[in-house]
Amino acid sequence: MYRSSAPRRRATGAPRAVLLLLWLLPLSTLLATPAGADIPPLVDAGWVLRQQQAAGVQVLDIQAEQDFLAHHIPGAVNIPFERWRTESPHGGRRGGAIPALLPPTATLADMIGAAGIDHATHVVIVATGRGAGDLAAAARVYWTFLVLGHDAVSLLDGGLVAYAEAGGRIASGAPGAGRPARFEARPRPEMVPDAAAVQAALAAGETLVDARSDGEYLGIYSGGRGERPGTIPGARHLPYDWLSNDGSGYLRTPGALRELFAARRIDTEAKQVHFCHSGNRAALTWFAAYALFGNRDALLYDASMLEWARRADLPVERAIELCEAC
Repeated sequence: MYRSSAPRRRATGAPRAVLLLLWLLPLSTLLATPAGADIPPLVDAGWVLRQQQAAGVQVLDIQAEQDFLAHHIPGAVNIPFERWRTESPHGGRRGGAIPALLPPTATLADMIGAAGIDHATHVVIVATGRGAGDLAAAARVYWTFLVLGHDAVSLLDGGLVAYAEAGGRIASGAPGAGRPARFEARPRPEMVPDAAAVQAALAAGETLVDARSDGEYLGIYSGGRGERPGTIPGARHLPYDWLSNDGSGYLRTPGALRELFAARRIDTEAKQVHFCHSGNRAALTWFAAYALFGNRDALLYDASMLEWARRADLPVERAIELCEAC
């Protein structure tokens, strides 16, 4: 199990009454403290089995509703992954909306609160666990919580598959109606760079990490919608699915992840911007850098190439140009 790189605070010379008060505080209050140092970004199925009934811990299932009704962890609440993204009215070079972006803060806060989650809740994000795509989706939701100012959040390595393999009981059907809560967002706009911020990073020589496939990175094919094929000039290439353990829903070991970053000449401690086609796959490479390596200078470009490749004023580099008229 991975743990946060943030140092733990130790009480030194605190009055006995203060120590007693801390001991008596409910777990949910401790989890909500700004330190958040003891909240592991990645947990395994054994951790969930031990903690799922603990006060203040809430399993958040991001499966599609029909899948959730068929199989989920007892006590889980369901907010399907599709609800964590929306369509933006602004467009690229040819105009039109950009789909799959971060929804408005108020929309997210209402959605999360309706699921009974507030800032005293330790959220454990669970996807099905079928492969790297599920890992990336969970990492994207993890990023969203941090953007909203909620640090008490973890990702279940291996998802529901891992939970079942560990002997966890699987529930089905609709759970009982939970009690709504008030989730008050504390936005961190600095975690959501726009095209101008990425341009500035590019001009400053910061590392850009392209998490897409070889074909997309090299410019063999594009995502369509008027997008120019290729990548942002100088971007390093680290396909997101390399981070999963042989295509499974489990992440590779920390040592293996660092080796992958090193093989692609990505300094794990340097400023970096991760992108893909729509800011989903890159959430996984960002998660490794930010949450597991502790690099707080790692950012995720939400609009990614859906925006960048459609704007004629932004540079695109194409390694392979095929003759379409030959």
